Amino acid sequence: MQSYSGTPVTEDDLFRAAVQGMLEHVDPSRASWNKLLAPDELQALHADLQGEVVGIGTEIEFDPATGYSDVRNVFPSSPAEKAGVLAGDTILDVNGKLFKGKTQKDVLSEIRGKAGETVTLTVLRADKLVTMPIVRAVVSYEVVRDMMLPDSIGYLRVRSFNAKTRPGIDADLGDLASRGAKSLVVDLRGNPGGGFDDAIASAEAWLPSGATIARIQKQGEKEKTFTAKGATVLANVPMVVLIDGETSSGGEFVTAALQQGRHAQVVGTRTFGKWSLQTVDDLPNGYAIKYTISLIRAADGKTYDGVGFLPDIQVDMDKKAGWAAQRELDPTKRLAIDPQLRTAVAILRAK
Repeated sequence: MQSYSGTPVTEDDLFRAAVQGMLEHVDPSRASWNKLLAPDELQALHADLQGEVVGIGTEIEFDPATGYSDVRNVFPSSPAEKAGVLAGDTILDVNGKLFKGKTQKDVLSEIRGKAGETVTLTVLRADKLVTMPIVRAVVSYEVVRDMMLPDSIGYLRVRSFNAKTRPGIDADLGDLASRGAKSLVVDLRGNPGGGFDDAIASAEAWLPSGATIARIQKQGEKEKTFTAKGATVLANVPMVVLIDGETSSGGEFVTAALQQGRHAQVVGTRTFGKWSLQTVDDLPNGYAIKYTISLIRAADGKTYDGVGFLPDIQVDMDKKAGWAAQRELDPTKRLAIDPQLRTAVAILRAK
Protein backbone atom coordinates (compact mmCIF):
# COMPACT_ATOMS: atom_id res chain seq x y z
CA MET A 1 0.00 0.00 0.00
CA GLN A 2 2.82 2.36 -0.88
CA SER A 3 0.38 4.61 -2.77
CA TYR A 4 -2.04 4.97 0.16
CA SER A 5 -2.91 8.67 0.51
CA GLY A 6 -3.32 8.78 4.29
CA THR A 7 -0.83 8.14 7.08
CA PRO A 8 1.78 5.64 5.85
CA VAL A 9 0.74 2.02 6.53
CA THR A 10 3.33 -0.62 7.40
CA GLU A 11 3.13 -4.38 6.94
CA ASP A 12 2.68 -4.72 10.70
CA ASP A 13 -0.26 -2.31 10.53
CA LEU A 14 -1.85 -4.43 7.81
CA PHE A 15 -1.33 -7.73 9.62
CA ARG A 16 -2.79 -6.30 12.85
CA ALA A 17 -5.79 -4.90 10.96
CA ALA A 18 -6.31 -8.26 9.26
CA VAL A 19 -6.23 -10.17 12.55
CA GLN A 20 -8.55 -7.64 14.21
CA GLY A 21 -10.97 -7.83 11.30
CA MET A 22 -10.92 -11.63 11.33
CA LEU A 23 -11.68 -11.76 15.05
CA GLU A 24 -14.50 -9.23 14.80
CA HIS A 25 -16.16 -10.68 11.70
CA VAL A 26 -15.82 -14.43 12.24
CA ASP A 27 -18.77 -14.00 14.62
CA PRO A 28 -20.22 -10.46 14.50
CA SER A 29 -22.41 -11.15 17.53
CA ARG A 30 -19.24 -11.46 19.63
CA ALA A 31 -17.25 -8.65 18.05
CA SER A 32 -17.08 -6.89 21.40
CA TRP A 33 -15.32 -9.86 23.00
CA ASN A 34 -13.17 -11.26 20.18
CA LYS A 35 -10.26 -8.83 19.93
CA LEU A 36 -6.62 -8.29 19.16
CA LEU A 37 -5.01 -6.87 22.30
CA ALA A 38 -2.09 -4.48 22.04
CA PRO A 39 0.70 -4.95 24.63
CA ASP A 40 -0.65 -2.15 26.85
CA GLU A 41 -4.17 -3.61 26.69
CA LEU A 42 -2.84 -7.05 27.59
CA GLN A 43 -0.93 -5.59 30.51
CA ALA A 44 -4.06 -3.76 31.71
CA LEU A 45 -6.11 -6.97 31.46
CA HIS A 46 -3.61 -8.91 33.58
CA ALA A 47 -3.50 -6.07 36.12
CA ASP A 48 -7.32 -6.00 36.37
CA LEU A 49 -7.34 -9.73 37.07
CA GLN A 50 -4.87 -9.15 39.90
CA GLY A 51 -7.00 -6.38 41.39
CA GLU A 52 -4.71 -3.47 40.62
CA VAL A 53 -4.05 -1.09 37.73
CA VAL A 54 -1.62 1.69 36.84
CA GLY A 55 -3.82 4.73 36.64
CA ILE A 56 -5.35 7.46 38.79
CA GLY A 57 -7.98 5.62 40.85
CA THR A 58 -11.41 6.56 39.51
CA GLU A 59 -14.53 4.79 38.30
CA ILE A 60 -16.10 6.51 35.31
CA GLU A 61 -19.33 6.36 33.29
CA PHE A 62 -18.75 7.13 29.60
CA ASP A 63 -21.28 8.78 27.27
CA PRO A 64 -20.38 7.97 23.62
CA ALA A 65 -22.77 10.63 22.30
CA THR A 66 -20.80 13.45 23.95
CA GLY A 67 -17.47 11.75 24.56
CA TYR A 68 -17.59 12.92 28.18
CA SER A 69 -17.12 10.74 31.26
CA ASP A 70 -18.79 11.26 34.63
CA VAL A 71 -16.67 10.35 37.65
CA ARG A 72 -18.69 7.79 39.60
CA ASN A 73 -16.22 7.20 42.41
CA VAL A 74 -12.74 8.19 43.54
CA PHE A 75 -10.72 5.59 45.42
CA PRO A 76 -9.34 6.64 48.82
CA SER A 77 -5.65 7.67 48.86
CA SER A 78 -5.47 7.41 45.05
CA PRO A 79 -3.65 9.89 42.78
CA ALA A 80 -7.06 11.24 41.70
CA GLU A 81 -8.13 11.94 45.29
CA LYS A 82 -4.80 13.63 46.05
CA ALA A 83 -5.18 15.78 42.93
CA GLY A 84 -8.67 16.88 43.99
CA VAL A 85 -10.88 14.91 41.58
CA LEU A 86 -14.41 14.61 43.00
CA ALA A 87 -17.25 12.19 42.36
CA GLY A 88 -19.68 14.00 40.08
CA ASP A 89 -16.97 15.74 38.05
CA THR A 90 -17.26 15.38 34.26
CA ILE A 91 -14.09 14.58 32.32
CA LEU A 92 -14.18 16.49 29.01
CA ASP A 93 -10.82 15.45 27.62
CA VAL A 94 -7.70 13.49 28.54
CA ASN A 95 -4.31 14.81 27.45
CA GLY A 96 -6.20 17.13 25.11
CA LYS A 97 -7.92 14.23 23.32
CA LEU A 98 -11.68 14.12 22.78
CA PHE A 99 -13.65 10.88 22.73
CA LYS A 100 -16.98 11.60 21.03
CA GLY A 101 -18.07 8.47 19.15
CA LYS A 102 -15.42 6.33 20.82
CA THR A 103 -15.62 3.93 23.77
CA GLN A 104 -15.00 3.87 27.49
CA LYS A 105 -12.03 1.60 26.79
CA ASP A 106 -10.47 4.39 24.71
CA VAL A 107 -10.80 6.80 27.62
CA LEU A 108 -9.37 4.30 30.10
CA SER A 109 -6.46 3.50 27.77
CA GLU A 110 -5.54 7.18 27.69
CA ILE A 111 -5.92 7.61 31.46
CA ARG A 112 -3.86 4.53 32.25
CA GLY A 113 -0.19 4.20 31.41
CA LYS A 114 3.18 3.98 33.11
CA ALA A 115 3.59 4.67 36.82
CA GLY A 116 5.27 8.01 37.48
CA GLU A 117 4.07 9.62 34.25
CA THR A 118 1.56 12.47 34.20
CA VAL A 119 -1.90 12.41 32.64
CA THR A 120 -3.83 15.68 32.31
CA LEU A 121 -7.63 15.85 32.63
CA THR A 122 -9.90 18.73 31.73
CA VAL A 123 -12.79 18.51 34.16
CA LEU A 124 -16.13 20.31 34.30
CA ARG A 125 -17.25 20.96 37.88
CA ALA A 126 -20.57 22.81 38.10
CA ASP A 127 -19.91 25.72 35.70
CA LYS A 128 -16.11 25.77 36.01
CA LEU A 129 -13.40 24.13 33.90
CA VAL A 130 -10.51 22.70 35.88
CA THR A 131 -7.25 21.37 34.41
CA MET A 132 -5.78 18.59 36.52
CA PRO A 133 -2.32 17.08 35.96
CA ILE A 134 -2.21 13.75 37.82
CA VAL A 135 0.78 11.43 38.28
CA ARG A 136 -0.16 7.82 37.54
CA ALA A 137 0.56 5.14 40.15
CA VAL A 138 -0.25 1.53 40.89
CA VAL A 139 -3.78 1.59 42.34
CA SER A 140 -5.06 -1.34 44.37
CA TYR A 141 -8.81 -1.03 44.63
CA GLU A 142 -11.13 -2.43 47.27
CA VAL A 143 -12.84 -5.31 45.48
CA VAL A 144 -15.05 -6.38 48.43
CA ARG A 145 -16.70 -4.21 51.08
CA ASP A 146 -18.91 -5.18 54.01
CA MET A 147 -21.34 -3.25 56.20
CA MET A 148 -23.78 -4.12 58.98
CA LEU A 149 -27.34 -2.97 58.31
CA PRO A 150 -30.18 -2.77 60.86
CA ASP A 151 -31.82 -5.97 62.15
CA SER A 152 -28.58 -7.97 62.02
CA ILE A 153 -28.46 -7.90 58.22
CA GLY A 154 -24.99 -8.22 56.73
CA TYR A 155 -24.15 -6.43 53.48
CA LEU A 156 -21.40 -7.47 51.09
CA ARG A 157 -20.57 -5.57 47.90
CA VAL A 158 -18.45 -7.42 45.33
CA ARG A 159 -17.05 -5.02 42.73
CA SER A 160 -15.56 -7.67 40.38
CA PHE A 161 -13.98 -11.12 40.36
CA ASN A 162 -10.19 -11.23 40.44
CA ALA A 163 -7.42 -12.85 42.47
CA LYS A 164 -8.32 -10.76 45.54
CA THR A 165 -12.06 -11.41 45.53
CA ARG A 166 -12.41 -14.78 47.29
CA PRO A 167 -9.97 -13.86 50.09
CA GLY A 168 -11.87 -10.59 50.51
CA ILE A 169 -15.22 -12.40 50.66
CA ASP A 170 -13.92 -14.85 53.27
CA ALA A 171 -12.54 -12.06 55.43
CA ASP A 172 -15.70 -9.96 55.22
CA LEU A 173 -18.03 -12.91 55.85
CA GLY A 174 -16.01 -13.65 58.97
CA ASP A 175 -16.34 -10.03 60.04
CA LEU A 176 -20.10 -10.01 59.48
CA ALA A 177 -20.51 -13.30 61.36
CA SER A 178 -18.55 -11.96 64.33
CA ARG A 179 -20.86 -8.93 64.38
CA GLY A 180 -23.95 -11.10 64.58
CA ALA A 181 -25.27 -11.15 61.01
CA LYS A 182 -28.41 -13.30 60.71
CA SER A 183 -29.07 -12.68 57.00
CA LEU A 184 -27.09 -11.39 54.03
CA VAL A 185 -27.34 -8.98 51.08
CA VAL A 186 -24.86 -9.69 48.28
CA ASP A 187 -24.54 -6.64 46.04
CA LEU A 188 -23.41 -7.50 42.49
CA ARG A 189 -24.65 -4.28 40.88
CA GLY A 190 -22.09 -2.93 38.46
CA ASN A 191 -20.05 -6.13 38.70
CA PRO A 192 -18.65 -6.71 35.16
CA GLY A 193 -17.36 -10.20 35.90
CA GLY A 194 -13.62 -10.72 35.60
CA GLY A 195 -11.75 -14.01 35.82
CA PHE A 196 -13.97 -17.07 35.28
CA ASP A 197 -12.09 -19.17 37.84
CA ASP A 198 -12.20 -16.29 40.33
CA ALA A 199 -15.99 -16.03 39.90
CA ILE A 200 -16.37 -19.79 40.44
CA ALA A 201 -14.22 -19.64 43.59
CA SER A 202 -16.20 -16.67 44.91
CA ALA A 203 -19.56 -18.39 44.35
CA GLU A 204 -18.33 -21.34 46.40
CA ALA A 205 -18.13 -19.09 49.45
CA TRP A 206 -21.94 -18.92 49.54
CA LEU A 207 -23.24 -22.21 48.12
CA PRO A 208 -24.00 -25.58 49.73
CA SER A 209 -21.92 -28.63 48.85
CA GLY A 210 -22.76 -30.05 45.42
CA ALA A 211 -24.65 -26.98 44.19
CA THR A 212 -24.03 -26.24 40.52
CA ILE A 213 -22.34 -22.91 39.84
CA ALA A 214 -22.06 -22.97 36.05
CA ARG A 215 -21.66 -25.23 33.03
CA ILE A 216 -19.43 -24.76 29.98
CA GLN A 217 -18.80 -26.82 26.86
CA LYS A 218 -15.71 -26.10 24.80
CA GLN A 219 -15.43 -27.11 21.16
CA GLY A 220 -14.96 -30.89 20.86
CA GLU A 221 -15.19 -31.50 24.61
CA LYS A 222 -17.85 -32.80 26.96
CA GLU A 223 -19.80 -30.32 29.02
CA LYS A 224 -18.02 -29.44 32.26
CA THR A 225 -20.02 -28.69 35.38
CA PHE A 226 -18.58 -26.60 38.23
CA THR A 227 -19.98 -27.44 41.65
CA ALA A 228 -19.45 -25.99 45.12
CA LYS A 229 -17.60 -27.71 47.95
CA GLY A 230 -19.82 -26.14 50.58
CA ALA A 231 -19.91 -22.76 52.33
CA THR A 232 -18.76 -22.65 55.96
CA VAL A 233 -19.48 -19.07 57.16
CA LEU A 234 -23.06 -17.73 57.25
CA ALA A 235 -23.86 -20.78 55.14
CA ASN A 236 -27.57 -21.10 55.87
CA VAL A 237 -28.77 -17.56 56.50
CA PRO A 238 -31.40 -15.99 54.19
CA MET A 239 -29.90 -14.10 51.25
CA VAL A 240 -30.90 -11.43 48.73
CA VAL A 241 -28.77 -10.60 45.66
CA LEU A 242 -28.82 -7.14 44.06
CA ILE A 243 -28.24 -6.79 40.28
CA ASP A 244 -28.56 -4.15 37.56
CA GLY A 245 -27.89 -3.58 33.86
CA GLU A 246 -24.14 -3.41 34.49
CA THR A 247 -24.03 -6.80 36.18
CA SER A 248 -22.30 -8.89 33.55
CA SER A 249 -20.59 -12.23 32.87
CA GLY A 250 -19.41 -13.68 36.20
CA GLY A 251 -21.75 -11.33 38.03
CA GLU A 252 -24.64 -12.90 36.12
CA PHE A 253 -23.89 -16.60 36.46
CA VAL A 254 -23.00 -16.19 40.13
CA THR A 255 -26.40 -14.51 40.64
CA ALA A 256 -28.14 -17.42 38.90
CA ALA A 257 -26.18 -19.92 41.00
CA LEU A 258 -27.22 -18.22 44.24
CA GLN A 259 -30.85 -18.05 43.16
CA GLN A 260 -30.99 -21.66 42.00
CA GLY A 261 -28.58 -23.25 44.49
CA ARG A 262 -29.22 -21.25 47.65
CA HIS A 263 -32.77 -19.99 47.01
CA ALA A 264 -31.60 -16.38 47.23
CA GLN A 265 -34.10 -13.80 46.07
CA VAL A 266 -32.86 -11.43 43.37
CA VAL A 267 -33.74 -7.72 43.36
CA GLY A 268 -32.95 -4.98 40.85
CA THR A 269 -33.09 -4.82 37.05
CA ARG A 270 -32.23 -7.10 34.12
CA THR A 271 -28.52 -7.87 33.81
CA PHE A 272 -26.30 -7.11 30.79
CA GLY A 273 -26.50 -10.51 29.08
CA LYS A 274 -22.89 -11.66 28.53
CA TRP A 275 -22.82 -15.41 29.10
CA SER A 276 -19.71 -16.33 27.13
CA LEU A 277 -16.20 -17.36 28.14
CA GLN A 278 -13.07 -15.97 26.50
CA THR A 279 -9.46 -17.09 26.52
CA VAL A 280 -6.29 -15.18 25.69
CA ASP A 281 -3.46 -16.50 23.50
CA ASP A 282 -0.19 -14.56 23.61
CA LEU A 283 1.57 -13.79 20.33
CA PRO A 284 5.37 -13.58 19.82
CA ASN A 285 5.25 -9.81 19.15
CA GLY A 286 3.75 -8.93 22.53
CA TYR A 287 0.19 -8.76 21.24
CA ALA A 288 -2.49 -11.32 22.13
CA ILE A 289 -5.78 -12.54 20.75
CA LYS A 290 -8.85 -12.79 22.96
CA TYR A 291 -11.63 -14.99 21.63
CA THR A 292 -14.74 -16.86 22.74
CA ILE A 293 -14.40 -20.56 23.61
CA SER A 294 -17.77 -21.38 25.18
CA LEU A 295 -21.20 -20.22 26.20
CA ILE A 296 -21.87 -20.32 29.93
CA ARG A 297 -24.98 -22.06 31.22
CA ALA A 298 -26.63 -21.73 34.60
CA ALA A 299 -27.45 -24.60 36.94
CA ASP A 300 -30.82 -25.03 35.22
CA GLY A 301 -29.03 -25.59 31.91
CA LYS A 302 -30.11 -22.26 30.41
CA THR A 303 -27.91 -19.51 29.02
CA TYR A 304 -29.03 -15.91 29.22
CA ASP A 305 -26.54 -14.68 26.64
CA GLY A 306 -27.83 -11.64 24.79
CA VAL A 307 -30.99 -11.36 26.92
CA GLY A 308 -29.80 -10.95 30.51
CA PHE A 309 -30.98 -12.46 33.77
CA LEU A 310 -34.20 -11.13 35.27
CA PRO A 311 -34.62 -10.35 38.98
CA ASP A 312 -37.40 -11.90 41.04
CA ILE A 313 -38.44 -8.40 42.07
CA GLN A 314 -37.78 -5.47 39.71
CA VAL A 315 -36.85 -2.19 41.38
CA ASP A 316 -35.60 0.61 39.16
CA MET A 317 -32.99 3.12 40.27
CA ASP A 318 -31.55 6.27 38.74
CA LYS A 319 -27.90 5.77 37.73
CA LYS A 320 -26.49 8.81 39.48
CA ALA A 321 -28.48 8.04 42.61
CA GLY A 322 -26.93 4.58 42.45
CA TRP A 323 -23.42 6.01 42.30
CA ALA A 324 -24.12 8.20 45.31
CA ALA A 325 -25.51 5.21 47.19
CA GLN A 326 -22.41 3.12 46.50
CA ARG A 327 -20.24 5.86 48.01
CA GLU A 328 -22.33 6.23 51.17
CA LEU A 329 -20.80 4.35 54.12
CA ASP A 330 -23.42 5.25 56.73
CA PRO A 331 -26.05 2.45 56.75
CA THR A 332 -28.97 4.72 57.66
CA LYS A 333 -28.13 7.28 54.97
CA ARG A 334 -27.48 4.50 52.47
CA LEU A 335 -30.91 2.96 52.99
CA ALA A 336 -32.55 6.37 52.61
CA ILE A 337 -31.21 6.83 49.05
CA ASP A 338 -31.08 3.22 47.80
CA PRO A 339 -34.54 1.75 46.99
CA GLN A 340 -33.09 -1.56 45.78
CA LEU A 341 -31.24 -2.07 49.06
CA ARG A 342 -34.34 -1.02 51.03
CA THR A 343 -36.32 -3.69 49.18
CA ALA A 344 -33.70 -6.32 50.02
CA VAL A 345 -33.81 -5.34 53.70
CA ALA A 346 -37.62 -5.49 53.72
CA ILE A 347 -37.51 -9.03 52.28
CA LEU A 348 -35.00 -10.21 54.88
CA ARG A 349 -36.90 -8.57 57.76
CA ALA A 350 -39.97 -10.58 56.73
CA LYS A 351 -38.15 -13.93 56.88
